[in-house]
Amino acid sequence: MRVSAALILALALGVPLGAHAKHQAAPADAPKVHKVEKVAENIYCIFGQGGNIGLIVTAKHAVLIDDQFERLVPGLLEAVRTVTDKPIKYLINTHGHPDHVGGNVVLEKQVSAIIAHANVRRRMVLAQAKLEPAKRGGLPELALGSEDAKERARLNLHLDDTEIHLLHMGPGHTDGDVIVGIPSALVMHMGDLFFLGMLPYIDVESGGTFDGLVAQISSVASWLPEGARIIPGHGSVCGTKELRRYRDFLQAVQTHVKANPTKDAAALAASFDGTAWPEWKPRADFVTWETLFAVASGRGPGRVARP
Repeated sequence: MRVSAALILALALGVPLGAHAKHQAAPADAPKVHKVEKVAENIYCIFGQGGNIGLIVTAKHAVLIDDQFERLVPGLLEAVRTVTDKPIKYLINTHGHPDHVGGNVVLEKQVSAIIAHANVRRRMVLAQAKLEPAKRGGLPELALGSEDAKERARLNLHLDDTEIHLLHMGPGHTDGDVIVGIPSALVMHMGDLFFLGMLPYIDVESGGTFDGLVAQISSVASWLPEGARIIPGHGSVCGTKELRRYRDFLQAVQTHVKANPTKDAAALAASFDGTAWPEWKPRADFVTWETLFAVASGRGPGRVARP
């Protein structure tokens, strides 16, 4: 399947919030953590605790891209209402990590459908099998693609006056990543395929691969038009300049690994000039230079071991 700039950027959305949910104020103790930034006409990024949320406002509806954590949903809906009172029709998940899908279990009662890659649904089903039945829910109803992560898939949504494109290009951050594009506005939400401000996380246990991530970012950077705005999974809203810089950074890491096949992750990290890439900072509790080089060389899970 050939991917063009016009192709990657389209999927249409929209479901009612429900009269009760639409007008009910958030509880007094709801966390006030959300900040809303306008990205383009009728498109917004909502920052909070977790992955960046996208909000698309069409003629009659709204669409959410990711939703952070369950406990933050009241505050999220309050943030949405500072922009629009239109009902939320669709919820799109860029992948299946809890800081991007944690609010699904609440929002499923308020949207027409949750949309994600087939592997997001599959992994959520497996994870929820360990939970009590009352705590399960929020599974995607519309599954894009197949469980073969290498199989590319595309879904176009036509909602009111807006096209929204969902594209799965293969394994990268996980085996269920989708990029969400709004071609009329030249805006893309790239989920956790794009980290800005911290070293990227490749979740090997969820089917992610470093080389797959490099390939996807290199592809998008080669055709995304100048002037496009990008919502990364983590970090500030940016443009094509930052995306190309991210591509160059990933390729530099990849080249360093291939040039030093006998070095372990610690030696690779010690001999790499991380100061040349100040936009990507290590975190001792998440992704360090050593864990990044471990996954880049195929010898690690992608992050620091959880306690």
